[in-house]
Amino acid sequence: MDIQDIINNIAAGENVAAKEGLENVLSAKAFDALQGYKQEIAATLYGGQEQGPEEDTDHEEDEEQEETEQE
Repeated sequence: MDIQDIINNIAAGENVAAKEGLENVLSAKAFDALQGYKQEIAATLYGGQEQGPEEDTDHEEDEEQEETEQE
């Protein structure tokens, strides 16, 4: 439901439908805002650095162990 539907419901006297539509729109906006804050917090906590390089190091060690075992 969009804003125009809410307005149309108010004009038609369908207050319950208008209220539900308004609650849905506000919930969606609040959810979007929270998603943005989650990304900001994650960037702050991890300093913008991904932890991928640590995983790559472990993978290289596993390959070295496999090569040693095959010999």
